[in-house]
Amino acid sequence: MLEHVLNIELEWFIRILCAAIMGALIGYERHTRSKDAGIRTHTIVAIASALLMIVSQYAFSGAADPARVAAQVVSGVGFLGAGIIFVRHDLILGLTTAAGIWATSALGLCFGAGFYLLGFFVGILIIAVQLLVYRYFNYSSTRTTMDLLILMNDKGSIKDVSTLFHQMGYGQSDNIISKAEEDGYWYLKTGVIATKAIAPNEILAKLEALEGIESAKLR
Repeated sequence: MLEHVLNIELEWFIRILCAAIMGALIGYERHTRSKDAGIRTHTIVAIASALLMIVSQYAFSGAADPARVAAQVVSGVGFLGAGIIFVRHDLILGLTTAAGIWATSALGLCFGAGFYLLGFFVGILIIAVQLLVYRYFNYSSTRTTMDLLILMNDKGSIKDVSTLFHQMGYGQSDNIISKAEEDGYWYLKTGVIATKAIAPNEILAKLEALEGIESAKLR
């Protein structure tokens, strides 16, 4: 009896582990794009979805509609995705990441139901679509934005920052500057606008190489 129970729960563990692996892979692709929802978010969504699917299948079997709990995952994850979508400079951003989270929840349900091959096939297909479309169909007419928080020793460094963005072919918007009384540093909140793919790591490295810039990070 004990061995039978252990075998069943081992199967459940494998389902959740497969969901976690695929969620992490999809999240890693988002992480490489410097998106807010990355590895942790996608992994947790996948794990939770798989768990709810298992609970829905076995905990309520015979007592109620076993599909009811799983059905709520689809609508519930919609609220999480809605928190990622926002509008900036007349652009709707975060749609792809929100869709990815929704798809990750579906994969979690798939693995939770025991459909391993289908889950891995769809997960790999999602990652392939993300990578290939980004690489080959990144149209230059599409505007992209990125928000930065820059720590400066001197307020005059704003001019150097603007000059750097101009040299790199980026536009700039929403300059908000403030001074911290406790440490004497100047804080610049600014936005980068481009009609090409933005390279966050390159921008941050060049900003921190400027004289008078203490640090720069995404916000």
